[in-house]
Amino acid sequence: MRKKHVDLEILAKNLDISPTMHKYAVERYEGISNYLESQGIKAEFYPQGSFRTGTVVRPLKNGIETDFDIDVVCELSNCKKDTSPKMVKLSVGDALKKDETYRKKLEPEEERCWTLTYAKVTDEIGLKLDVVPCVKEDESIKQILKAHNVKSEYAEKAISITEKNESEYKWLASNPNGYGDWFDDINKRFLNDNLSQKKKTFFMENRTIFAESASAEDVPNYYIKSSLQRIIQLLKRHRDIYYSQIKDGETLRPASVIIVTLVAKIAYSAPDTDIESLLSYVVSGLKEYACILQGRTPTPRFFGEQRNYIEKKDQKWKICNPVNPDDNYADSWTDETAKAFFRWVNAVSVDLSDPTPIDETRYLTGLKSGLGSKFIEKSLPDLKVPSVSKGQNTIHYPTKPWANFR
Repeated sequence: MRKKHVDLEILAKNLDISPTMHKYAVERYEGISNYLESQGIKAEFYPQGSFRTGTVVRPLKNGIETDFDIDVVCELSNCKKDTSPKMVKLSVGDALKKDETYRKKLEPEEERCWTLTYAKVTDEIGLKLDVVPCVKEDESIKQILKAHNVKSEYAEKAISITEKNESEYKWLASNPNGYGDWFDDINKRFLNDNLSQKKKTFFMENRTIFAESASAEDVPNYYIKSSLQRIIQLLKRHRDIYYSQIKDGETLRPASVIIVTLVAKIAYSAPDTDIESLLSYVVSGLKEYACILQGRTPTPRFFGEQRNYIEKKDQKWKICNPVNPDDNYADSWTDETAKAFFRWVNAVSVDLSDPTPIDETRYLTGLKSGLGSKFIEKSLPDLKVPSVSKGQNTIHYPTKPWANFR
């Protein structure tokens, strides 16, 4: 019989950015960093978002896979009080425009970043680098974060990025490195599970990207994906498929940072680290928050467990940034947004976490419904299903799935 955990690993791996593309992206932004330094601009470059948390999924637009978007932070050495958001933003953009190679790749200025578009790299897949200029945050802001019980090591990495609104520039608080460290601390338990063997396997499969003298011990952790990271990748692709098929899906679609934050918080207390058990635990944990729509609070499953990852107070939905409690990821949520979110969570349960290979028809139907038929057929070509009569084995989503959640 098929092993579900094996299938889930294969599917998530096929959604991921390839090691070759990952290496290419790092080389590109390191090249930009070196170029800026040659222009008198000292800046530290590091990844943020999905590239930082290791949960990259190739984007879908109108149901079609598109080029990878990689976000990188360009942290200038300037002191915040000695510069301005306009100076920081334009100093990077003006320097890039001076170089013919970068000028050709540079897109028009965006609100918070400079985007460079690279040609197709592998398998007709291209790459966009979103370079976000910033400076270190003021010490006073860091102290406020610490006073809000943000760990000191997270707060110390806070930055101020620039945001352009029409012709006005302003500072905007951010902390992608602190957030990445927060995620790493939760992910460590899952990443360390069989880490040595995973590195050996990765090294053998990707020998060409390493130096001749390298060994499996030289494989950086960012190339290895834990069950937690794989589940997030699967959920992000399921979200992209699901919301592309519903009315106002683009507006209602939850941001990736919401998925990463909620899944990581719930997974923190998971008893098992294997991908199949963890997926079931996480989805079950998400479903329990649907009772908020009925004015109830999720019941703790064990003594001392926090159940405030999603809240609604004074008609306002709230999902806190773990490294900045004043930053509400659900600030724009309405009740309709929340209802759509819990419908999606229920669909994940029906498509991915509930079915098992024991009922191969339902199993295949769920995978195709949730992740895309062509993707499943390409990733799992050996998965065959017997023909069924019309109308049988059809998955129906409840009209109001949250009404039955407990």
